[in-house]
Amino acid sequence: MEKRRLGTKPSWSGYSIGQAAQASGLTAKAIRYYEEIGLIPKARRRAGTFHAGGDRFYGDADIGRLRFIHHARLVDLSLTDIRELLKIADAGGCPSEHAVYGELLKRHIRAIDQRINHLLGLRTMVYGLLQRKGSSSGERCTWETCECMEAGPEAQSIQAERR
Repeated sequence: MEKRRLGTKPSWSGYSIGQAAQASGLTAKAIRYYEEIGLIPKARRRAGTFHAGGDRFYGDADIGRLRFIHHARLVDLSLTDIRELLKIADAGGCPSEHAVYGELLKRHIRAIDQRINHLLGLRTMVYGLLQRKGSSSGERCTWETCECMEAGPEAQSIQAERR
């Protein structure tokens, strides 16, 4: 078997899964998962390797698609949203040129804003818990009397927002 330096293209014109992972910023495990759920097409296989299926190998277009997915995950887009953008790209053209792209990103910003507001509320609650000391009745704390995690009415309003 031919020895190669890490990061160089093999002579069979493609990237191994490890090289594809390195080139795209993903892990080999993530690439296998994205293949399994259909975000990327089944990889071509190189025949003649030590196991029957052959080694996976990827072309430049595959690497581009993997990078797109990686960057979409970095901004926390869901796999459903990524799948939608990939469909647009597969139909031809850049997703950013379609109205769906803008709508999807605006929806994502609204979801981020909701999470930020939720986290700010949680921060306030936890800070309130930190300010409390001991049992309010002055007795030794037991499971029957413990109030150290009772955050008060603001906790119930935050919980209601999540429903």
